[in-house]
Amino acid sequence: MKTEIAVPIPTNTFIKLINFLREVGSNRDPVVVVEDAIYYWMDNAGWKPEDLMPEIYSTESRGYTWKYKDNSLFLCHGTEIRMRYREEYHYAKVEGDEIIYQGKSISPSALANAIAGMNRNAWKYLWIRRPGDKEWFLADEIRRASEDEGEKILAELDEFLETSVEK
Repeated sequence: MKTEIAVPIPTNTFIKLINFLREVGSNRDPVVVVEDAIYYWMDNAGWKPEDLMPEIYSTESRGYTWKYKDNSLFLCHGTEIRMRYREEYHYAKVEGDEIIYQGKSISPSALANAIAGMNRNAWKYLWIRRPGDKEWFLADEIRRASEDEGEKILAELDEFLETSVEK
């Protein structure tokens, strides 16, 4: 049994479709054209979802998680990374969930080592500028500030829990 539903589209859009079909000399039923357009969209969305469904590729929640010890530092999409070596700045950028340097995905440690050509502590040599930052900050400074903020939040939570239990 074939069933149908009505999909509301603006009347003006449907009239433009009818006029377009007339102008090109097509006698196709505009309702069938709309159905074909839906199938066409679904077929294309499967192989180019970033163009047709950008909402699933939102960069707001994407970024690189720089893990260390029992902690991590999140660098959101769009974060710039630079390192000065031999009077020259080298730049990388967080794109999606990766750090990209010279077109390739790389870790912070590998980035610092690749730029210097030898082992370097990325925390001490890489400078970070997150979207919204006006200045560059040494990665180690951001890490320490993040740890301090985490400890402060945990202390406030402990204090809250202690006072809640007392009541």
